[in-house]
Amino acid sequence: MAEVVDVPETSDRTLNRMVGATVVVLSVLLTIGNIKDGNIVQNMQGDQASKIDLWNEYQATKIKAHLSEDTATLLSATNKPQESAAAAGAAARYRSESKDLQDQAKAAESDYDVQGRRDDQFDLAEGFMSIALAVSGIAALTESRKLLMIGWAAAAFGLLFLVAGFLELPIHPDVLVRFLT
Repeated sequence: MAEVVDVPETSDRTLNRMVGATVVVLSVLLTIGNIKDGNIVQNMQGDQASKIDLWNEYQATKIKAHLSEDTATLLSATNKPQESAAAAGAAARYRSESKDLQDQAKAAESDYDVQGRRDDQFDLAEGFMSIALAVSGIAALTESRKLLMIGWAAAAFGLLFLVAGFLELPIHPDVLVRFLT
């Protein structure tokens, strides 16, 4: 028969309650942050796809503009003014379209960059809160209030980045993000 090991009950139930409450709060915050982060990543993927499509369409439109300009020049040289004017009009239309496409592609690229910074904030929040969870768990095992305080400090940083991500605040430790990427 298996031997039963008695685990001594901790003498500090208050510490265990604080750790338990910490774990619950951090788990809920992590879940909320992960849902938002997942949505941001989906938006980033959409922006990336749009950016690529728009730049491709921009390049194709620029090629059409050049071909229309060349056609207008050739038609002008062969004394076909009406056809030359039509080709020149098409070239102007393509140049205008390409400018619009370029602006849309740059906007998608800019939105991707903004969303990327927010994604970094949620990633940092998750990292700090995971550290806080681990340290808080060890605090319960070692019955150390000091470790719980360290866990709360890590949780505070995680909460800072979580709030910054939700409120789109410009809190972004570039040095830390560069180190981690």
